[in-house]
Amino acid sequence: MNTYFLIFILSAGASLVLTPTVRRVCERYGLLDEPRDDRRVHRKSVPRLGGVAIFLAVLVALAALPLIHNTLTRSLGVARWRFVVVLLPASLVLLFGVYDDLRGSKAPLKFLAQGLAGALLYALGGRIEVLSVPFVGSIELPAVVGFVLTVVWTVGISNAFNLIDGMDGLAAGAALFASFVMMLVSLPLYNPFVTVISLALAGALIGFLRYNFNPASIFLGDSGSLTIGFMLAALSVQGTQKASTVVAIMIPLLAFGVPMVDTGFTMVRRFLSGRPLFQGDREHIHHMLLARGWSQRRTAFVLYGVCALFGLMAMLFVGESGRTTGLVLFVIGVAVILAVGRLRYHEIDEIKASVRRNLGHRRLRAANHLRVRRATRALAEARLLADVLAAMQMMLEVGEFVYAVVEIGDASEAAAATRALEREQRTQSLKRTSLNGAFLRWTWERGDVEPEEVLESGHFWSLHLPLATERGEWGSIMLYRALESDTLMLDINYVCHLFGRELSQAAERILNADEEQALPNTVSRAVTFK
Repeated sequence: MNTYFLIFILSAGASLVLTPTVRRVCERYGLLDEPRDDRRVHRKSVPRLGGVAIFLAVLVALAALPLIHNTLTRSLGVARWRFVVVLLPASLVLLFGVYDDLRGSKAPLKFLAQGLAGALLYALGGRIEVLSVPFVGSIELPAVVGFVLTVVWTVGISNAFNLIDGMDGLAAGAALFASFVMMLVSLPLYNPFVTVISLALAGALIGFLRYNFNPASIFLGDSGSLTIGFMLAALSVQGTQKASTVVAIMIPLLAFGVPMVDTGFTMVRRFLSGRPLFQGDREHIHHMLLARGWSQRRTAFVLYGVCALFGLMAMLFVGESGRTTGLVLFVIGVAVILAVGRLRYHEIDEIKASVRRNLGHRRLRAANHLRVRRATRALAEARLLADVLAAMQMMLEVGEFVYAVVEIGDASEAAAATRALEREQRTQSLKRTSLNGAFLRWTWERGDVEPEEVLESGHFWSLHLPLATERGEWGSIMLYRALESDTLMLDINYVCHLFGRELSQAAERILNADEEQALPNTVSRAVTFK
């Protein structure tokens, strides 16, 4: 235990010394993170390459192991090759991260470099060879599948930490909690190799946070976030290779909970929005909390608390048989979705609305659509103006609109409307119908709102639907609905296309009743919203 404590102290001390040294080098040679776009939270140039200080601090601590002679160091000496398995690929990730910080690189090159590091990890023996599935157990994987999963896992976790590195101290703090989880899990499994590297990484992160916490004087940079993420991913592979099913699946998922949740929601958001998956934005979890007016310190502490909560849940599964793993994952997943949903992401709000439309409102919407279809069928059979207006009233009785105005006529022949009205002037159905120039005007109201309020208050939106066929234009229909109304329980396409097409044909038949029947082919004109 004294050796573990010494490694931690050496790493923290080395980080406290190396971090300001790297910072001064960056300031001297202009290796700074400039706030070039709105995605960055900071507003002044800050040195980067903090990952170099962290990695060097880890190496300094591990270099002391050969100088210590006890049972622990002798067991580690036998397995010294395992240090190479993790540190050699991690050093390649660090070097590429430094290049990316200095020169910049596009997403494909980043993934290629990380993929090569993951392939090297697999080649050296850091492999996912068994997949633990809840309710099923452990499944031996073919070599190709194991290789792909190893690369995807290391690349995914590396980028998860990189994505949350958008605020002072967040990525380093999340990595610190993950390191402690990996260390605490490795102790009962007696995996001193994972314990030592986790402690060295935790010490380096604590020393670095002294300078990275808000207001930060140095950033991790890609050299830091990618390297830390890769090392933790590699340690999770090494540390759970011979563990039980529940440890193998639950511990890594919970240890990297915050980065994985943020990355998962980021990919889903961008996919639903039709945006490039790897295009940066200001809608990560920490950005949404900052948008609420929270300070960087408050946001960091809250997310640290979430990391700690995930870590505590991970520790509960050490020694667990795994019978309830799937159920616990489901409960945690639901809780995470509900919690993130409180951040008011547009994509999540849209998913909720879609669920309500497709489940909660489906029956009422279907009933309204059927009524519109019946009204459309009545229009197809209408030969009198009274029949047309009766079908119109049938459609309006779905109750989604409060007021309607229908004008039927032929601007090129004003007498057509007069003749249509004279043919049916004794019909009671035409009592709300009048001549308005060349058009027959019919109005309908639901009864709970006065027409004057609808037309003059500005609290209603309107749908203007021209009535037209290939032979000409035959008037229009105007539908009104309150702005504050509940969700529209009607697909507007049913009104605009299905009902509007038949109403255009019926208007043409009524206005040309004394002439030859018009051609049946019609076309709907543009629908405009006011």
